[in-house]
Amino acid sequence: MITTTPHYEMGCCQAGGTSPSTNLDESAQPLLDHKVLDKLREDLHEFEVWRVFVQNFITALPLRIESLRLALTTGDTVGAMDAVLSLKSASQMVGAGRLATLAHGLEVAQREGICVAAPSVVLPRLAVDHLQRIKQRAVQTSFVLEAHLHTARRPRTIFVPTLTLSAGCPAGS
Repeated sequence: MITTTPHYEMGCCQAGGTSPSTNLDESAQPLLDHKVLDKLREDLHEFEVWRVFVQNFITALPLRIESLRLALTTGDTVGAMDAVLSLKSASQMVGAGRLATLAHGLEVAQREGICVAAPSVVLPRLAVDHLQRIKQRAVQTSFVLEAHLHTARRPRTIFVPTLTLSAGCPAGS
């Protein structure tokens, strides 16, 4: 039997211990932090890039969650950490506070869990404990972000008529 040392040992707890950060109350966070979205819009205002950024987050969300599910259920320590960090950071960037908090809780549980048991045992258990709530929150977040995209004011388009000259008409006549 081959055993490996976990890549992520930061913050390991004693066997059977718990960390206060694993019990984070995600409901204390807003589902969607409009201040973060306003800042994103301010930073990426040119050509409405912020809208593309948010739409890309919504589109990639199911893929991120599926990557997380696959890594957790197969005991892939590196893949699971990569997937949960990707979900957390992307959620933070669009202001999805509750989803980011759930991802952070799973990240902490992964770090602590692999310190006390084999990843092939811990990670599938974490999938059972965390994925359903993450999926539900992701659906809610996507819905609210879509609504925000549809209700956010678009910049006014200023119509400037152009003067066309037809052949045979001298300019200025």
